[in-house]
Amino acid sequence: MSGRLGKAYSTYAMCDEAYALTTGEQARTWSSRRILWLQFFLHLYWAGSSTAGALLGSLIPDSVTGLDFALTALFTVLALDAVRDLRGDVSTPVLAVLSALAARLLFPGQMLLAAFALFTAALLARHLTTPRKPRHA
Repeated sequence: MSGRLGKAYSTYAMCDEAYALTTGEQARTWSSRRILWLQFFLHLYWAGSSTAGALLGSLIPDSVTGLDFALTALFTVLALDAVRDLRGDVSTPVLAVLSALAARLLFPGQMLLAAFALFTAALLARHLTTPRKPRHA
């Protein structure tokens, strides 16, 4: 990103979608201006759809059932994609489950914090021990 304002906004507007798009192989050839516009439109889309969802969601009657499962379904699909993207080493979902189980056994009173710490350590250890593959242009 060029300029302090562009860098500041780019940091502020960073979201999962922007990160996923800009860390891909194809994005390495993109200009910083293109990435900044991408982030702007994703940010605009996110804020606008959140506002529309909040306004329209209040119109849904209480008798409608099943919408509370939508977020669970989203995370299930994301987990399945992560499992399909195995790299030949210990998969990320397996590391997450093992971290949660270890935290539950070792630190039951602080399970969430301990699980995150163990998961981060496991990801770092996997990164440091996985041999690097040469990148192709």
